[in-house]
Amino acid sequence: MHLMHFHQLRAGLQNNAPPASEPALTDRAELLRGLLTGSGLFVTVEAEHTGDPDRLLAGLCTFRQAAAEEDVAAGVERLWLDWLCYPFWEVHSTYVDANHVEFEGATRESVLGHYVTVHLVCQRAPVPAQRAPEAAG
Repeated sequence: MHLMHFHQLRAGLQNNAPPASEPALTDRAELLRGLLTGSGLFVTVEAEHTGDPDRLLAGLCTFRQAAAEEDVAAGVERLWLDWLCYPFWEVHSTYVDANHVEFEGATRESVLGHYVTVHLVCQRAPVPAQRAPEAAG
């Protein structure tokens, strides 16, 4: 989905539903962190909940040097659709570029329920620095 269209739908959701409560966000952040860590896609994972309605859940991950950005994007999308979003309503957008994947999602629990938004930034892990050869001596 085009990012501008996603932002329009997310804004509509935010105008018509309350954000998730602190306990619900804590639970969702733990679930997100566990899913990302257990996915095998990432070398490092940071995921927390915030007070920003556009990214109630925010994450920063690094993926392996050998991983294709498209595979990372597909994996994150699968986690979102299979485990994180609520069955009632969801929308998401993925941006893929060289060494970089961004995922934004929004979901609503029910007709009268709360919403959760997520923004993940995934970057390729840096290549470890090579040590200089030791001087013979």
